Amino acid sequence: MANHERVFKEGQEALNKATEILLRGGVVAIPTDTIYGICCLAENTDAVSKIYKIKGRDFSKPLAICVEKLEDFTKCVQVGEFSSLLSDLLPGGITVVLPRCIPDLNPHLNPTCSTLGVRIPDHQFVLDLCRSVGKPIALTSANKSNTGNSVQVQDFQDLWEDLDLTVDGGHLGKPQASTVFSISVTDNTFTIIREGRDFDKVQLALQRHGLQ
Repeated sequence: MANHERVFKEGQEALNKATEILLRGGVVAIPTDTIYGICCLAENTDAVSKIYKIKGRDFSKPLAICVEKLEDFTKCVQVGEFSSLLSDLLPGGITVVLPRCIPDLNPHLNPTCSTLGVRIPDHQFVLDLCRSVGKPIALTSANKSNTGNSVQVQDFQDLWEDLDLTVDGGHLGKPQASTVFSISVTDNTFTIIREGRDFDKVQLALQRHGLQ
């Protein structure tokens, strides 16, 4: 255990605790393949609200969600003809924005947005956590809004007291968030929203699949 009673080193014990906490509506900080994130169950409106309050985040700014595998995308967004493209890109440091599947999502998660950003991180702990809870996880960066990204748990130590658990996965390296892009399912076009991790991989894949 690290220097706080709710900070645990990445491993099976942390996975068990994180699963228990998320399923009862808590908020957990986790390492990912990009930067540290704060997460909760996407279906839990109170937990989602808590994330916004912890970060001091504008409620008009949407949260992305995280799933374990490509099959889970269809429970959250309309994949259409892009399964092959997503297979080429994921898992990875990428957030894909597609039209959301309204009936199967928490209507209080990003209520003003008709689209949703979805991730499958290339990080075993996150994938294990998604599998363990069996539900989509809302995920955003572990920091106060409009401050620098976190690559070690000490970077967001000021948030520890507000979190139910912090999983310490060590230093993650260069602080680079995911590349975010949206796809229009009506005209096969894409828009780069944010350049980040795996950006070159995204560009090549989009061109290879004929998106403009």
